[in-house]
Amino acid sequence: MPAARVLLLAVGYATALRLPSAGSTASARPTSTRREILPVVTSAAAALFAVRVSAYDTLPTVDPDFEKIERLRLEREAATKKKTQQVLSFVKAIEAARTKDEFITAADKFAIFIIGEGKFPEGLKVKELVKRITEAYESLPKERYYCEETRTNQGICYTPGKDAEAAYEALIKEVRQYSLIQLGDYRTVTFKAF
Repeated sequence: MPAARVLLLAVGYATALRLPSAGSTASARPTSTRREILPVVTSAAAALFAVRVSAYDTLPTVDPDFEKIERLRLEREAATKKKTQQVLSFVKAIEAARTKDEFITAADKFAIFIIGEGKFPEGLKVKELVKRITEAYESLPKERYYCEETRTNQGICYTPGKDAEAAYEALIKEVRQYSLIQLGDYRTVTFKAF
């Protein structure tokens, strides 16, 4: 507390010092105004009500429970393996489709599953998954139709059908949306998996 009193006196003396100004009389103006007293009062209040900052005497310690951590990791791996098997079963159904109607049904079921899950399981190779879906789409029976002539197609194009194209595009859109990887600590940075 002696240091607080010394500080209070030093601030009081510093604010009491005034440079003389020419042509002013001491009786015409009050000796202290509100603006001059305010710093003195606030510094005095700070000195009188100063308290010690509370802090830890020792840092808190947390004992790691390795058995619990390992059990949680194994549970997470089992859940991931189960979800991966579900995803691969949908992809196998898409690959087994021989007609456009089978492909549309399988692709729609997989897209609904992706939307319902909200994300892909950890460790799933999305690029390979998309490659398998694309190969299944390209292996569908195609219909011939006339299109704009280019140097490679001579005005004849092939498609499995507009509805199969729409199902494929919708599925790829959902896979792309839900396979984004969130990076960053305070910013949202997304990484496209394919």
